[in-house]
Order: sequence, then structure tokens, then C-alpha cells
Amino acid sequence: MAPIEWLNGLVSDDRYRALVEEAGSLPAAAWKLARARCQVWETPTDVPTSREVRAAARIISRHIGLGGALPGSAALASECEHMGLLVL
Repeated sequence: MAPIEWLNGLVSDDRYRALVEEAGSLPAAAWKLARARCQVWETPTDVPTSREVRAAARIISRHIGLGGALPGSAALASECEHMGLLVL
């Protein structure tokens, strides 16, 4: 499935919940969302920045109702890199 089709499929809070469940964690789900968003830009890239991952984590958090503070950009990037997910 093309990234734009996948992104368009994230229209309900349930899909964001499923994304987190499938990815296994919020950082992994945020990385996947950030990467898909990066791939649909005019100049696509496969590796999101730490800020893009944090923005994606905020979007997911808002959709699934996670209260409280999110980890910072550096912490999310570190967790992603620990899982083998590249972050700039």
C-alpha cells in the first residue's frame, strides 16, 4: 500500500490504537507515522527527524487519548534507534 493510502486510512481513533498495538509501542508507532508522512512530501525521505517523530507521537496521543506528558524528541529518537529504527 502506498504511504498516502495508508495515511488516508488513519481516519478513526481505532486505527491509531491499532497502529500502536501493531507497532508494539508508542515510539515505534510514531516512527511509522512520521516515516509515512515523510514519504509523501514533494522531496520524499525514508528517515524522519526526531521532531517529526515527536509530532507523530502527539498526533497519536491525541487520537487515542493518552494523557500526561509525552517523552521528549531525544528520548523518542533514542527509543526508536534502540529498536533499529533510524531517526535523524
